[in-house]
Amino acid sequence: MKRRSLIAAAGAIAAAPALASCNGGGSSRGNVGNAGKDLVPWPTYVPFTGPAPDAPGDDAVGIQPLYLNYPAQLAQAVAEAPGDGSEVTAMVVTYEAPPKPLEQNSYWQAISKALNIKLNLVVVPDPEYAQKMTTLMAGSGDLPDIVMFTNLNLPRRAEFIQRVCADISDLVGGDAVKAYPNLANIPAYAWQGMGRIGGRIHGVPLERPMPANSMFVNRSRLDEVKAPLDWNHDQYMSAMRDLTSGRRWGTSWYKTLFGGLSGITFHAGTAGAPNGWAVRDGAFVHTATTPQFEQALGVMRELTSAAVHYPDSLTASSTDMQNNFYNQTVASLPNGFGFLALPNLLKINNRFTLGLARPYSPQATAWRGTGNFGFATFKKADPERIKMLLRICDYLSAPFGTREYELVNYGVEGKHFTKENGVVTTTELFKTENSATVPVRYIGTAPTVLHLPGFPDVARAAYDWEKAVMPRSVANPQLGLQSATQSAKGSRLEQILGDGIAAITFGRQPVSSWKDTVAQWRSAGGDELAVELAKEYQAAS
Repeated sequence: MKRRSLIAAAGAIAAAPALASCNGGGSSRGNVGNAGKDLVPWPTYVPFTGPAPDAPGDDAVGIQPLYLNYPAQLAQAVAEAPGDGSEVTAMVVTYEAPPKPLEQNSYWQAISKALNIKLNLVVVPDPEYAQKMTTLMAGSGDLPDIVMFTNLNLPRRAEFIQRVCADISDLVGGDAVKAYPNLANIPAYAWQGMGRIGGRIHGVPLERPMPANSMFVNRSRLDEVKAPLDWNHDQYMSAMRDLTSGRRWGTSWYKTLFGGLSGITFHAGTAGAPNGWAVRDGAFVHTATTPQFEQALGVMRELTSAAVHYPDSLTASSTDMQNNFYNQTVASLPNGFGFLALPNLLKINNRFTLGLARPYSPQATAWRGTGNFGFATFKKADPERIKMLLRICDYLSAPFGTREYELVNYGVEGKHFTKENGVVTTTELFKTENSATVPVRYIGTAPTVLHLPGFPDVARAAYDWEKAVMPRSVANPQLGLQSATQSAKGSRLEQILGDGIAAITFGRQPVSSWKDTVAQWRSAGGDELAVELAKEYQAAS
């Protein structure tokens, strides 16, 4: 549920293959672009008719439905166990300590039994994930049955997927997805954010709500210093100063993969900078080239000059900074919206109230995320094997209000949780056995809703934040597009911008030096990237 902001360094990330033995179509090898291709239709959206929310959602702007109580009656989403009794190996990322082995883990055992498989997990810690994936993509060894890709800009990722992973277009494109009702319930924005490769569909998206990397706050401490919910720049800076004393700081960020700082997303959106890119008269204009983005860099520099940020931000990992937030060393934390999750609230343990910072300027255009945390791909296999793997993803993607959702998200009743009067109460065992420690949610996941058992006030406050912020939010037009330059040079381009962001933020360079960073980015491939994305965008329109 906790994800690093990998769009922070460059302002955005492109999200992005053949059941070749099972279809007559497919893209030509080595050409991952979509321009000039026959595009397989996106899966037909068939929403689940579930329990009525306490407050409605709005997919058009990214507002989630709010559920203050747990449904009294649950639906059965899957008629029979999806597996065939075989072993299935999945490689997934984790942000937690390694799980207890299957033989000692009752949650893992229950999931395997419900799926009717022996589920083997290759669990890769987040700091090692990029290297592990790079090694996997460079090797010639056997792939796991399921490989989960985060929205990490790995070089030649799309080419690798197209070459060695199953093209599932004929199984999920258009009305074909109706054979997997829970996959059909995944909103269109999640599929589109994942994107096609060579006109084809090569994965199942792991849906996430539309808000992008957001600024989580210790609302209790902000209330102590009388910081308002809606604030201006001066009030924001004043609150950060008031929160900083001794060994406690008002704000924090952490270094992202390519050298940038996670907080830039919040500040750039507050300044009204485009979300990654803007399309102007058919041309792609990168957010880094806009005066609003430079304005955001000025605020980042202002925060470090005022000494209100955690001083070891360039060496602290995302996990380190989350722990600093839990223990109240820092009062604000930029993180993916999936951080708003029950396991994290249990770690806070009512020491303070978790909240979300609203933008501090009237021109704010909050950034929307990719609509997914990544996607699950499948090793090429015979058609029946691929269909079984899709059924497994379908089970794990069962929506809120179903028995399958309950098992995946809360475990076994009486063991991992209890229910009474519309409230789910988790047990001590849940802290070590759940879908984060045994990360099956990175194989398949339900569309998210705002329901936080035991924390209805936090859920209500998050809903109010979405209502206030998301109607003015903006999407990144790059999402789902392919580019040869992005594939070959994307990480280098992000490194250039990330290094420039860090240099200005920490005072090694003045804000005025940003124009030199942009010029370097342009000459290193940024201008080529803009041309390619414009072509892809036109083809997808």
